[in-house]
Amino acid sequence: MKKIVLALASAAVLFSMVSCASKDVEDSDLEAPEGFEMEVEDDGLLHLEYKYLGMADGSTCTSIPAAQVITNKDYSKPHPVDIYCDAPEYVEFAGEKCVKIPSNGDGNIRVIWLFDEPVPADSVTRFAFSCAGLDIPLDNTWTANIALMYNNDITAGEHATAMYPLAAALDGFITKDIDLTSEEGIAGLWGNGFKPEGEFLGIQIYYGGRDPIFIKDLILE
Repeated sequence: MKKIVLALASAAVLFSMVSCASKDVEDSDLEAPEGFEMEVEDDGLLHLEYKYLGMADGSTCTSIPAAQVITNKDYSKPHPVDIYCDAPEYVEFAGEKCVKIPSNGDGNIRVIWLFDEPVPADSVTRFAFSCAGLDIPLDNTWTANIALMYNNDITAGEHATAMYPLAAALDGFITKDIDLTSEEGIAGLWGNGFKPEGEFLGIQIYYGGRDPIFIKDLILE
């Protein structure tokens, strides 16, 4: 019996010493000795500073008739396909209020501002947008794109689009303003240009990477 009591007492003392030592380490500001620094795993993402302002909604920082910003469904298909993704956030980046879009479980970004109701294509002539968070030059033709998505026109298993390159900077926003009736507007990206027939169901952004992007000033008029 004495041995058991002594063993329990010793264990209690040892636990107390470990707890105190742990508290001392947690409460101290001591740096790790040279050669024993902790290694932080690099996840390969750009961690840009921004200020969280709340959850984003469709009308945040836009001039379009959209009540929803949807990141967890792929609307490019004839019927929306579920994808895993965090919700978009309303933030301040580079001194500007904007919407932060995260990457999804497929390792890319695919987001849509879904219009409250379809917008007739022949009722609009101007499409503008501003993007930040990535290093994508104005002459980009493949890394990221933004598209007006047609409602009922299905081509090769996906909704047809009026698609345009998306440019962005790491330290601020790059704005593009497209006259849909101009040569650029009609040509679009990869032959996916604007035509004044049919209706648009929303504005989709696609980026084939995992870094988040920041969007503001979406305009369709």
